[in-house]
Amino acid sequence: MIQDLLALNDLEPPMGDLFTNARFAAGRALWTTPLAEEVDAPDRRIIHSRVLRLHGRAKLHRLGVRKGPGYHKCGSRQDLDWVTALRLLVFRENRWTVALHLPEVRQPADGETLWFELGGVETTAVSIEVRRSGIDDGWTPWNLALSAFTLEGELIDPRGPRRENLLALDAFSLARQPKGVTATLHDGQVRYRTRDFEVGFYLSRPGFTFFGLHTEDAAHAGTNLLVSEPALFFQGPQLHEVGAAPVMIPAVRCDIDGTCRVQGNRIAYDFTTAAQRYRLIWTVTPRGLTLEAERHGSRDSLAWLSSIWTIGLRNSAAPTAALGRLCREGEAGALELPLLLNFPRFGTLEIAAQTGDIFARSDCFRSHDMNLLELHLGERRTREGLYLLPKGKFKATVTVRPVKPSPRLRASVPAVVKRAVERTFFTALTLRADTGTLSNNGASMHCPICLDTWSAVTEPMGEILPDFRATELVRYSLERWLTGGPGYAAGRLLQDGVSHDAADEYLMTGTAALRGLGDYLRRHADAAWFKKYRTAILRRIDDARGRDLDGDGLIESAYRTGVSGTGQWSTCWYDVISFGWKDALANAILYSALQALAPALRTFGLAGKARELETWAATLHKNYRAAFWNDATGWLAGWRCKEDRLHDYAFLAVNGAAVCAGLIDAPEARALLARLLREAEIVGLPDAALGLPGNLRSIADADLADIMQGYPLGYYQNGGRTHAQSRHFVMALYHAGLTKEADALLERLCVGFADARVFGGNQSGVDWRYWDDRPCGYEGLLTDQFGVLEAVFARWGRKAPA
Repeated sequence: MIQDLLALNDLEPPMGDLFTNARFAAGRALWTTPLAEEVDAPDRRIIHSRVLRLHGRAKLHRLGVRKGPGYHKCGSRQDLDWVTALRLLVFRENRWTVALHLPEVRQPADGETLWFELGGVETTAVSIEVRRSGIDDGWTPWNLALSAFTLEGELIDPRGPRRENLLALDAFSLARQPKGVTATLHDGQVRYRTRDFEVGFYLSRPGFTFFGLHTEDAAHAGTNLLVSEPALFFQGPQLHEVGAAPVMIPAVRCDIDGTCRVQGNRIAYDFTTAAQRYRLIWTVTPRGLTLEAERHGSRDSLAWLSSIWTIGLRNSAAPTAALGRLCREGEAGALELPLLLNFPRFGTLEIAAQTGDIFARSDCFRSHDMNLLELHLGERRTREGLYLLPKGKFKATVTVRPVKPSPRLRASVPAVVKRAVERTFFTALTLRADTGTLSNNGASMHCPICLDTWSAVTEPMGEILPDFRATELVRYSLERWLTGGPGYAAGRLLQDGVSHDAADEYLMTGTAALRGLGDYLRRHADAAWFKKYRTAILRRIDDARGRDLDGDGLIESAYRTGVSGTGQWSTCWYDVISFGWKDALANAILYSALQALAPALRTFGLAGKARELETWAATLHKNYRAAFWNDATGWLAGWRCKEDRLHDYAFLAVNGAAVCAGLIDAPEARALLARLLREAEIVGLPDAALGLPGNLRSIADADLADIMQGYPLGYYQNGGRTHAQSRHFVMALYHAGLTKEADALLERLCVGFADARVFGGNQSGVDWRYWDDRPCGYEGLLTDQFGVLEAVFARWGRKAPA
């Protein structure tokens, strides 16, 4: 029977309406190098593919290609993208063959499907690579790979059967626990608890049943950070070979034969499955866990999925981030060991390999409320995004231990500030390893509009792992942005069938990224790095220069006008406020970016370009105050719209950023800030422990995006309290010499960090607060909340060693 093979469901457990929705097809993100015709592509980029993980053979007849949702870059709309180049690979005779290569695919009409014949080729596996797309070109979107294809064919071999086996309990004793470890047995699991963590193991199937971490707060003892769902087990070893039914996956298949042995604080799993034998021995001590792992393959194997140990983590409890050196080859998300695994509010683990050939991989499944961390032993990542398990015996020893940061702070730092830094130091580093960039949080979108914040926070941190500085995470993020990688408010947007740079609408994406770039060039880039990205760097600068539409040094948006009543989204970080045309925040960040870029370019031999930026900066400085100053209030407005009207709601971050950049002379800056502090008293601004509002006066519905209209002052971006972007106002107080006021404000902001009240699990909403303290946010944790650390390090930090 001919059918769409990509729509085939795998077998389900007999669980009523608790469907797992497991499919033969899945998306896969791959680090790739350019094909011969991809002459303008970066040497490394992430593309997305649709893979078909057959349990046997199938015959392929034709491939259908249609439009589908692209990368969702802007909350105000969802663009439909289309495939412009693809490869369809089939697995035959133990190797991949290109069955269809289309360097150019025309744009389908709306509702049209383009069909390409495949000639009935037989295969046991398929990978459809989206090499380019109509909007984002070489960095192809996940959504498009999942929605653009129909693969008509017929199954020759049936699905593999359900086969769930249990391990035999070979021996069991909880006697003789080391001092500081207690153990209990209940519900088929053995649970160990120490001062800092709690871990549980199933006896009948290898895997964690419980993991809790309470190094930051003893009140978190008893909270399970793992994903736990009926009939699904995202823990322990996983294995699915190409061309065969999976043998160890979360549901309906655990085809293993072996034993579990518990002796005191040691849990030993010894079992075989497919061509592999595993011996996995965990030892629990007060300081952490040790895994002695052995994998013995009787033949070479190629696997869609393979790990000696997987940990499925619940993002609604803590949106985890795995921090370390990226491996930019094969399936995206691979990391070298050692790495740090941060659990916001709970603590951080260091995972290190003491011996052996082992690497890790981190992945995010936001729709499942889950991040995964996998350990791979003696495996090789393939260019198609699979895993080669060579024949032979492979051993490794891995340690997992709670660690605390060692921020370089002066002895005079207030206790609450020290506590705040200790709780947010690693949490501020919101890396998504599977996408190769810092993001909104470890389970959220990429947002280069925060590159200025990331640069400010990471620079004083120094090394977070041996020979690995926090600023390396900024480098990863810059490289993605420079080579066209999309993100929220970044990449390409479509209007009237023509794409344009998202920074033409979100002006601040371009200026924040340029500020981060300027900092990196001044402090860390070497000649080789600059040479590699020189063309992209100059193009990004010129793109920004081209946004000065009237020659006054300030940049404007031709798309977002800021006119009242249009319901438009923003040109800056405050995305549901109708900032538009001339944006005071984006232009303040731009001025600071030019100040950083000009000397950096001179260092790399571009004196002429440096002078050009200095002239541009001088023009911007000359015209900035006149563009935004409001005589009626004595501070800067948020934006001047296309109708030449000021829009002023007492914006704290806007005025703070301008003062910090040096766009307002010192005496006037001090007076400006004093007026805003007085305004905060007049309106009855609550305690800053839960954050500062972006604006002190209520924004009229006419100056808000349509989805924000109708809400009172204090809701979300219309005056909601948040630590996000608050760094600008605090830093401005210090810049203007209002040290007493700045210290008082910063210490209250640190209370929210120290108590972990302002960041939490995804969709907890605690990242924003009404003035009566109720949550009114969404993510639960926003990366730019931790920009406040810039002020902490500036006030109480000790310089990190070079």
